[in-house]
Amino acid sequence: METTGVVVRTPGQELWHQLSRFELFSHFTDEERTAFIKAYEREPGMRVQRFAKDELICHKGEYELDLCFILKGAADLYDQVAGKGRSKVATIPEGAFYGELGALGGLPRTTDVVAGEDGTELFYLPRHCLKFLISNSEARQMVTDRYKDRATRVLAQELDLFKGVPREFIDQLIDHCEIQRYDLRGIALMRQGEEGDSLFIVRDGYVQVVRHRDDGTHRVIAYLRPGEFFGEMALLGGVTRYADVLTAGKCEVIKLRRADFEELCKRYPDIEARVRQTIERRHRQEELITPQISDLLEQSGQLGVVQADALLVMDLDLCVKCDSCVKACESLHGESRLIRTGVPVGKYLVPAACRHCDDPKCMNSCPTGAIKRRLEGEIYFQYDMCIGCGNCAIACPYDNIAMIETAKFDRAQAKKAEVLEGNFFRPYPVAAHAAASGLWDRIFARHDQGERERLAKREFAQVRDRNDAAQEAAEAPPAEAAHAHVPIAFPIKCDLCDGLPFMGCVHNCPTGAAMRITPAALFAETQAVSFGAPRVRKAIGGND
Repeated sequence: METTGVVVRTPGQELWHQLSRFELFSHFTDEERTAFIKAYEREPGMRVQRFAKDELICHKGEYELDLCFILKGAADLYDQVAGKGRSKVATIPEGAFYGELGALGGLPRTTDVVAGEDGTELFYLPRHCLKFLISNSEARQMVTDRYKDRATRVLAQELDLFKGVPREFIDQLIDHCEIQRYDLRGIALMRQGEEGDSLFIVRDGYVQVVRHRDDGTHRVIAYLRPGEFFGEMALLGGVTRYADVLTAGKCEVIKLRRADFEELCKRYPDIEARVRQTIERRHRQEELITPQISDLLEQSGQLGVVQADALLVMDLDLCVKCDSCVKACESLHGESRLIRTGVPVGKYLVPAACRHCDDPKCMNSCPTGAIKRRLEGEIYFQYDMCIGCGNCAIACPYDNIAMIETAKFDRAQAKKAEVLEGNFFRPYPVAAHAAASGLWDRIFARHDQGERERLAKREFAQVRDRNDAAQEAAEAPPAEAAHAHVPIAFPIKCDLCDGLPFMGCVHNCPTGAAMRITPAALFAETQAVSFGAPRVRKAIGGND
């Protein structure tokens, strides 16, 4: 008697069966498919999540850096529409994906996303796992083309440069334009004296404008931010490039051909008039740049001050060097997250503290996606996703992230939770079934209590080698099971005292010398660095 065998798929194979309907995955080789399935089975960020009808998936403005695939159901997009209020603007059906702007470009969500049907299922592919998708050349090209279209279209909607330009012309520009991405500072995008054949628009990051003078010296005359353009002088009346333009760190620019720019100005004269006004303003601005200001701008760019979203600064005219700011930070967080030494910028000192960078290298280095950015721009740790690997501390170019022993971190979090009744994450010590009571504190006994106790190898093994998952699930209390892996240390950095009603360093300064400001305040008199509306909530208001 013959029996029919039933094929049992692993979770990874079952997911691949669903993803195989997407064109993105249709060209994968057996090797690429196997690598993707294995990654899903070991990467916690690669996950499937189910939503009820009308359940909010994410808010507009949130920095969710995942590529999202609709496995089942649909996702509705909502936005504010003139004259209609909050309205549904589109529906993403089953078998489609969204999120390329966040996954590739680090952009926030441009609409609210809501589940369109009951039981809608989404597969999340985090930014740090994109390598398992773009390892396939066809998939990489499809995602890149989609990103180019969406990024250019979103930018065109926001810029005065394209105000009044119909969609048909934008479509033409998208077909002809090119997106260029750079990861390092100091890469030349154009050189003074070269012939101009294109206009560039900054999509992300900053670029530095440097003008070489007849006496052999050079001056940094400006930094341009997202939404600003350069290269226009050579295209409108000039023959050659007016200045060098260099990357000021990781950045992305959109390149428009000369022919497209000239047609744009010919068909829409108001655009040419606005561009010529920008040229006049930049010439006036250059006259304000002295050699001293140029040196300050160049140093600030090298040290990442310009690229910061929020700076802790100390007015050296007011600072009495009492260290109250450092003591307050240590009292609140168990270990100070700032060091009162740093870079002088004019009358201010920029100490070592997190700057909530526009281009957070810590976020890009995190293997689990535990580093997040709030709607206001604050960069923070979602500690229940942290594995304590320390990649973020290594990646920070300004050495503003430190690793703190778990026991010390836990005590500080417990103190804040008790005083403010806040929902502060606390890592749970070693589970009862994995180590004897008090073992964790014995391992992390403070240095000032004398020489550390020498523990037997078997006791360390109790911490290092966990029992299998089944035993943990059966024996561990629910709170411990929620964070089965307890890192030996957690990363800490300035998070603007997230969850607290004030910033300890600013609040505790007796003279008002410590303040949180945007970098624009450091360069206000030169107008050499332009900024949009400040985003970081607690960075505004000085000592408030």
